[in-house]
Amino acid sequence: SSGINAEWPLRPGVYDGLMALTNLASVSDSVRERIVREGGCHHIEFQQLEDNDVLRRAATQAICNLTLSEKVKERYLPEDKESTVPSDRLKVVFVFCGDEDYHTRIAALGAVAYLSSDARICKCLANIGSFVEIVRETVCIEDAGIRHRLLVILQNMLASDKDVAEGIINTEIFECLLALHQDKDLGKDMLDVISNCMAAARHWELIQKNPGDMAYVAVTDNAE
Repeated sequence: SSGINAEWPLRPGVYDGLMALTNLASVSDSVRERIVREGGCHHIEFQQLEDNDVLRRAATQAICNLTLSEKVKERYLPEDKESTVPSDRLKVVFVFCGDEDYHTRIAALGAVAYLSSDARICKCLANIGSFVEIVRETVCIEDAGIRHRLLVILQNMLASDKDVAEGIINTEIFECLLALHQDKDLGKDMLDVISNCMAAARHWELIQKNPGDMAYVAVTDNAE
């Protein structure tokens, strides 16, 4: 709110600390692990929940760099290793993937892209209630940085597990991917990631090429 944001000049030390941690977290895994050991993650995550756009953005940028660490990834898994119920930490960072602030959103997408390299986290992401809505809204944003990070998340999820992949293919997300797959104006890097998405879905035998026009169709659509 404007009232809390108005207090911003009184708290410059918090912001400076977050920016310092963001820079340190980009240095090396040993530095990232030191931040974890010293309890830095807890303090950064607390700032993510502040009703202050500037602090939220800085905290999310720090989290993005920290998620390169395997120890940090473990913090985003449910306590029960067999569970696919998303942790509160994972839900918070994923919700920020739909934030109105560009820099917060792109940092959150970067963090989730790193986290989604773990198949267990992919299963949890698929169980977030707002998953389809946020992905559908974000994939329509014509910004290369935002779109590429989101596509990497989808690529990792589609490759991780057949049930996760099927959940994606059976939603409007698949229609979005099809539309992007036909868009030759996208850069090579993005088209490569989209092709990987399609290859993963084909691997699970969830989609096939339509012989007529060689476009992809969901296998489930042709099951009758």
